Amino acid sequence: MTIALAATLAGCAPEPSAQPQAVAASETATPAPSSTPESATPAGAKTGDTVDDATAKAINGTYIEPMRKDLAVKLSSGENILVKAAEPLPEVVKESMVKDIKKSVPSISNAEPNDLAVATWGQKLAIEESTGRLVAPVSYMQSWNDATSSYDKGWFVGEPASDILGEYPSKDAAVAAVQEWVAKSPAMRAYIVLAD
Repeated sequence: MTIALAATLAGCAPEPSAQPQAVAASETATPAPSSTPESATPAGAKTGDTVDDATAKAINGTYIEPMRKDLAVKLSSGENILVKAAEPLPEVVKESMVKDIKKSVPSISNAEPNDLAVATWGQKLAIEESTGRLVAPVSYMQSWNDATSSYDKGWFVGEPASDILGEYPSKDAAVAAVQEWVAKSPAMRAYIVLAD
């Protein structure tokens, strides 16, 4: 930002002044206010580091701004994990997300298909909000089959991976498709596998 500002100002020639203006000493000692707040991230900290609650609160502020600043993701274990701006989510965060979803989403064997989808979607949205990243689930779910008028079970890739949505012949095929989707923007996208 400073470089762009300097370049902009360098192109403007100041108008000549008839009289030089005096500048008070106190004015020169006070830096101009910055339009961008300084980062609360500790010096030398890196993605995956644990930070305390006070530091996490200072880093996050009142709003998780996707990709534009560092953030601290609170795991269900209580730890705050630092994620630097525009860097992929660390494995510890992804593993925690999967555990949290599996705890709160009903099992496919004893849930109505719609209940399962609604619960998964709610958890996924909460994760996206806390991480500032788009998260696509890979899950073993039920889908209505018009040809047989019944539900089929299979491996699916979900939103927001809109260009690869749908059912896949195997878990490996679904994971490969979503990994390719993530690879196009690894710092902005993540995926989670919800069933083994």
